[in-house]
Amino acid sequence: MRIEIDPIDDRTAVCGASGELDAYTAPDLRDALDEQLEAGVSWIIADLKQLTYLDSTGLGILVGTAKKCRQAGGDLAVACDRGNLLRIFQISGTEEILNVVSDVDAARARLQELAQARAGDDGGDEEGE
Repeated sequence: MRIEIDPIDDRTAVCGASGELDAYTAPDLRDALDEQLEAGVSWIIADLKQLTYLDSTGLGILVGTAKKCRQAGGDLAVACDRGNLLRIFQISGTEEILNVVSDVDAARARLQELAQARAGDDGGDEEGE
């Protein structure tokens, strides 16, 4: 698996992954995402348009990262248009939790919507998952 980080601003980055995300490669993605969080990036787009395979370990990394982003005041959105992967998100019930959309532009828009909604809540009650 290949991982590329593309910073958008101080709080937002695109993390592109290509190849296969499985039990062997998932720790590499987790480490890359954790590094972003440690650097203060809490709004992350996981660009999976070049990913060919995703197993439960990889899915767990994405869900865990989404939770960490929310705890840091941000969120995660997944950009993915591959039918086989979309089916995994649908079957697992993670499509909405991970804010799955078709491409990076839609993911940026989704994160902006979430940021505006949270700003409108003015520190309202956040629930953990």
